[in-house]
Amino acid sequence: MHLRVNIALMGLLLVAVLAACGGDNGTAGNNSNQKATATTASSTSGACVAPTGNASASASAYNTVPNQSEASYSVQEQFLNRDLPNDAVGKTKSVQGSFLLISGAQPVINNLKMTVDLRTLTSDEQRRDNSIKDRWLESNTYPNAVFEAKDVKVPSGQGEVTFNMTGNMTIHGVTRQETFKVTGKLSGDTITGKATTNILMKNYGFDAPTISGILTVKDGVAVTLNFTAQKGNCAQYL
Repeated sequence: MHLRVNIALMGLLLVAVLAACGGDNGTAGNNSNQKATATTASSTSGACVAPTGNASASASAYNTVPNQSEASYSVQEQFLNRDLPNDAVGKTKSVQGSFLLISGAQPVINNLKMTVDLRTLTSDEQRRDNSIKDRWLESNTYPNAVFEAKDVKVPSGQGEVTFNMTGNMTIHGVTRQETFKVTGKLSGDTITGKATTNILMKNYGFDAPTISGILTVKDGVAVTLNFTAQKGNCAQYL
């Protein structure tokens, strides 16, 4: 389930890349004056100093829109008294994140950090949700899934873009590199899209759930992030 959430974080990063192709231009500068310039940037325009120090590059800040992004997980459950497996799905809209989208001949996503509150994941079965919080994922102890990425190069172009994004994801106190497939689209100041990946629970220090004689769960989590991000204030990125 943590896995689902992380993917969602990655999806947002990817979306930012798409926006880079159509973002507003900002004031370029070197590392010594980036902080002062970014602090005075408009919170509505999203214009920022590109951290690369490249005078030809500009950057736009993007933030996830509350209640318009959703992270989810899907795992395969096998009840021992049934012939066919069941797909258990959990979802949450508690997704927060931001990133810089640097325009230019080669768009780049930088300083991206996405956080999902795993305690808020809900499915169609409250007992499953409680067991995930207390016994398996232990989200009451490790509440957040975090994904971070820097210097991620993305394809340039207009309209919908599809690409892979790699970064560091932290779940259950364990940090690993993960790659997501992202499809996104920039429309005005808003980026929307979807990011997906598959991860293993054992890689993050917890076993696939099992209840002897009743239920087994396959160790493989499909994570999906449907995201919406808009231009925002760049001061926080310095």
